[in-house]
Amino acid sequence: MSSVEEDPSRRLVELIKAGSDVEGNFERLFKLHGRRVRNFFNQRGFSTEEASDLTQDVFIRVFKGIASFRLDSGFKTWMFEIADHVYQNELRRRGAVKRKGWEISIETGGQDEEGEPSLFEPPPSKPRALEDVLERERSEALSQAIQELPDQMRTCFLLRYGQDRKYKEIAVIMGISIDTVKAHLFQARKRLKLELSDPDD
Repeated sequence: MSSVEEDPSRRLVELIKAGSDVEGNFERLFKLHGRRVRNFFNQRGFSTEEASDLTQDVFIRVFKGIASFRLDSGFKTWMFEIADHVYQNELRRRGAVKRKGWEISIETGGQDEEGEPSLFEPPPSKPRALEDVLERERSEALSQAIQELPDQMRTCFLLRYGQDRKYKEIAVIMGISIDTVKAHLFQARKRLKLELSDPDD
């Protein structure tokens, strides 16, 4: 059996590295392995939505690093090394969030003198608790709105605002023109602003 038959992703990687139909072949690569990566995160306790977000992060990193990927290595092994790196980063990020302070309960609110959640005492600042809840809701609404963007537009947006990439870098990573990158970002900002605008404004 040939190596291509053993690992169909090898041929796709070769075509991408050669600059042949980069976007189409990368989409085929995602369809071939996306479910496996989502399962990797699902099995580690992440929700379906969280697993999808983390899977997208993995494939952005795969896309960014595929030019330097050595074909004498197994693609799946390399891909799951990236997935594990994303997983470890997410654990560290969540640990940092937890260290920043206990989440205030909507019902009880507040903390005692030791910094533990207070079960009986009133919250020290109800407006602050309410502000936290509203901020969390805005953040969730933004995440949802980003997920609803068209695939290429969403990838552009995440590379620009999630990884602080320059227009030229995004264009190279995605195999599109800088003008297309700018157009996607303009449309993404427009859509998100419309989606998140207060109807009462």
